Amino acid sequence: MEEVVTVANFSEPLEAEMARGRLESAGIQAFLSGENARILEPGLGPLQLQVEAKDEADAIAILNDAGEELAEAGQGVVIHPNELP
Repeated sequence: MEEVVTVANFSEPLEAEMARGRLESAGIQAFLSGENARILEPGLGPLQLQVEAKDEADAIAILNDAGEELAEAGQGVVIHPNELP
């Protein structure tokens, strides 16, 4: 398997699942790092949405498009890990 990279972080599991579903429906295999830990201990750090490095640019473009739609609807916005404070 190729190297994986984090393309977004989520504090809400539902938002993370929706983003993963959006990527997978576009044919990009996506993983949620930290998913099992949050089941055992709710409130742990953010869920990291990860994809293979070769899919990073496409995944970010798809997520940014979804982020604009969510922002217009007044919901959370996807944040790329490089944009975190």
